[in-house]
Amino acid sequence: MGLPIALAVASTAVGFFGSMSAARAAKRQAALQARMIKQEKQRAALRALQEHNARLTGYKSALGTNIAIAGVSGRAISQDRSLKAIQNRFKKEMATETDRSFLQNLSEQAKLSAQQTMVLEKGRNLSKAYQYQAFGTLFSGAMQTSRLMGTSTIPVRGTGLGTQSYIT
Repeated sequence: MGLPIALAVASTAVGFFGSMSAARAAKRQAALQARMIKQEKQRAALRALQEHNARLTGYKSALGTNIAIAGVSGRAISQDRSLKAIQNRFKKEMATETDRSFLQNLSEQAKLSAQQTMVLEKGRNLSKAYQYQAFGTLFSGAMQTSRLMGTSTIPVRGTGLGTQSYIT
């Protein structure tokens, strides 16, 4: 085996293993990004829970203030329509805010889930592209080595038209 053939084989091997390494790296990178998005989803859920708890604390504080005002003024909450109306308004606002927050959190979770899926799919596609590139490198190297070894024709079989050779 001459030096040109050895160099062609070595070049093919380096190209093949480099592409396969890039394919593995693409998968690892996609998995890392997916884990980061999963953590972001968890942080978003925790943030939504903390905001809900803060709203609930504010609601309880407002109700407590309302009850204290009723007690100081000597009015019975169960019989005073204005105090009942204030409490009902607090309850209605709390329910509306809670629903909005829940829908916003749900939307954010869906967005992050879609992003996570897209990152993983992009990583798989990139990995496949590198694998195809690796096998293309093998075929290219085989053709180059074939030329260097002195083979001048490549037989093509299975076309139903017999055997034909193409000069390369």
